Amino acid sequence: MKTIPRYKRDRYIFISNLSEVTANSAHELTLNREGYLLSENFTDSSKIELARWVRQRRNLLISDNGNFSRMKSIAKKFENEGNQILKHAEQEFETKGTVSQQTLQNRDQIIEKISVACSRELNKQDFNKIIERQVAINPHYLIGLEDFTIPVLMMCGLLHPVFSPAAESVKVFQEQTSSLYEKQCQGQFGHSDKLSKAAKFLVLHAYDYESAFRGAKQLNAAPEGLAISYGSPMRSRRWITELDFGDKRELFSEKLPEPYLVATALTLGAVSGLNSDTPIHILGVGSPILIALIGQLLNQSRAVSIDSTAPFKDSNVGTLYGSRYAFIKMKMYKVAAYALIDNKPFTSRTPYFKQFEHDFPSNWAAMRAELGIHSSSDVNDVVDDLKANAKMVETHIPFFSRMRSGNDPMIERLRMDRAGHNYWILRNICVGVRKRMQQPEKMAHWMGQQVERYKKVGSDKWSKAVSKAFELSQIYKPTR
Repeated sequence: MKTIPRYKRDRYIFISNLSEVTANSAHELTLNREGYLLSENFTDSSKIELARWVRQRRNLLISDNGNFSRMKSIAKKFENEGNQILKHAEQEFETKGTVSQQTLQNRDQIIEKISVACSRELNKQDFNKIIERQVAINPHYLIGLEDFTIPVLMMCGLLHPVFSPAAESVKVFQEQTSSLYEKQCQGQFGHSDKLSKAAKFLVLHAYDYESAFRGAKQLNAAPEGLAISYGSPMRSRRWITELDFGDKRELFSEKLPEPYLVATALTLGAVSGLNSDTPIHILGVGSPILIALIGQLLNQSRAVSIDSTAPFKDSNVGTLYGSRYAFIKMKMYKVAAYALIDNKPFTSRTPYFKQFEHDFPSNWAAMRAELGIHSSSDVNDVVDDLKANAKMVETHIPFFSRMRSGNDPMIERLRMDRAGHNYWILRNICVGVRKRMQQPEKMAHWMGQQVERYKKVGSDKWSKAVSKAFELSQIYKPTR
């Protein structure tokens, strides 16, 4: 097994998806990254060459198995039915304090259908070909083969706390993933020589503390690395009022959004069950505040890497990451609107923003004058004006331009530099965590400060969810 971590930065590191937007030889600043991930289903000759090049630059290189897109495809077929069952169960629980046997039977039936669909999809996979594409880029880490069922059940709402799901019920799917991992490590699907050169990460799928704890605890042998999937909880738009932590139940005073709470709970369960310094990779989290929050939970691991497509996707739809007032995501037009109303041009310390601003300078005064904005303007009216005047925005405050097609110099750079800005915010959060994660008291104090900052600017419900997640992390964090 390769030595992990390879460098001090690998102690806690954010990984960008590998593409021409994040690694472009014509734009050197894009390369100011610490690691890259490439999914096997995007691996072609051009990406292989790009991967070899960034590896030569001493970037950490991870190969993903591409399965989350397959999971989403399966879930799409059952989500409506699953959400209807969940909605009915919640209504029953609110009025009667219990979920009827008929609803539970309906849930069991759809779980069986999903299990069969996931099994069929898994059996269709050519593991040899998948691994062949993964090892083609000579990665440092490789995300192992896995069963699909638990994430699909989560996406369909069938592991919601209202059903009181039992961790034992998902054990068979966790064991299926472990079996695939062991066979892969043994070379039963081929490419054993190349596989031996990469650290292979076993994927742990879970839906709460206990299922993650048992999933990690029951591993027959310590894996070379453990990958914890956040894909399903982060995709959720559901609300919860409680979470179980083993035999303890935490009740909330009101409904709170699920993602951060479930992500925190299953991470706590995984590290408690693992009880070792095994390297950990977090699949699919691009939330600034959550990346800070989970740092204190993973300080026993000798290396932690985190990946997400969010910095690029968010920049494309007009979401900017911030750290000045809080680790938060911000709607681009609202940021610009406040800057115009306050007559204080937007600035950022990220090198990507500075480079873009140098090459495509803003003229906030002209924008303010053309739209007739003053200190008492309504922020929502200004947002509407900005949306309606895309050309004017491109001319005067180009960093806030609506993303569009085309390969003109400005839009090409906007793709790279706005995504780079978002990445740099996450990278700096990781640096902040790295400095403190070996000093638990300092880490907890710093994280408490970040929660308080978030509460001042975040929405009410999400702020309460972040605060509760931090509170639970302090209560259930392993002590060793």
